[in-house]
Amino acid sequence: MKKISVISPYRISFSGGGTDVSPFPEMYGGCVINTTIDKGIRLNYVDDGQPLEISSRDLLKSWSFSKRIHNSFLEGIATLFRDSGIEKGRLSISGDVPPGTGLGTSSALVLGLLQITKILNGEQVTKADLAKETYDVERDFFGVTLGKQDPYAISFGGMKYVEFSGDNYRMEQFDYDSPFVKQLESSTLMVYTGSSHNSSDELQEEISKMKEGSEELIGRLLEIKKNTEEARESVKENDFERFVKLVDSGWGLKKGLGKNITNSRVDDLIKSAKENGASAARLMGGGSAGFILIIGDRKNLWALQKKMMEFSEFVTRVSFDPVGARSVTF
Repeated sequence: MKKISVISPYRISFSGGGTDVSPFPEMYGGCVINTTIDKGIRLNYVDDGQPLEISSRDLLKSWSFSKRIHNSFLEGIATLFRDSGIEKGRLSISGDVPPGTGLGTSSALVLGLLQITKILNGEQVTKADLAKETYDVERDFFGVTLGKQDPYAISFGGMKYVEFSGDNYRMEQFDYDSPFVKQLESSTLMVYTGSSHNSSDELQEEISKMKEGSEELIGRLLEIKKNTEEARESVKENDFERFVKLVDSGWGLKKGLGKNITNSRVDDLIKSAKENGASAARLMGGGSAGFILIIGDRKNLWALQKKMMEFSEFVTRVSFDPVGARSVTF
């Protein structure tokens, strides 16, 4: 009885979100800085010879060919498997955080699904090819509006700077064991706003404005791109203080991309974090809900975490993941 276990990590983005959303990369070139973390989604497949069953702990639902449910995403997964010639077995899905929280959860899921289908069909695939196919399937098959950074972040893993130009990419991996990365890792908190969102809506607004030739939006995205390039230089120069300031100022730029990027709940949480010692804070993902990234003095991180737990029921430290998506077959 063949068994496959896939771990597909989530990602946090420090800078550049929005510049990876088409058509900006094709027109001006986009760039991002992100890292995968030690939270993610686990997919377990067992070839038990029975008709395909799909269960999701996050959605508290299951699907099988003998029962249709009104959940297009689970049925989409079944169709994806069936189109790959897989009609038997048991697939279970379990994530560390709710979907729609700004950590690339949908890309982590789709990439993990594709990895399982490749293994079952005996196909060899590179990390780059898996990232590109994940982006295409998520956009064209599942109808998700997304930027290009998530599939590449999750497939390759680690902290990195990535440039996107049309269908091409260029990646710089930062040394996982460097003092800079270790200091950043030990200075990072994630604070949950208490709700999730559909980032496709905010990204659709950005895309519409881009196609209309909005000079204000394009100018803001070019500023974010410059901010990200400067953040990359600060990493290369080991200038931690400058990097943190650029992460913080990048959020100020990101807020101007759309009317629903932030809200009073997000603003209040960020204000509280700053008042209690945070050096930088920004919302992850498309906007208005999900997780807030906080960077603080690592010597006082526990005190900051305790304080933020007065405002949120889920405040967690994280470790960076240097590997990206991986699988075990047994």
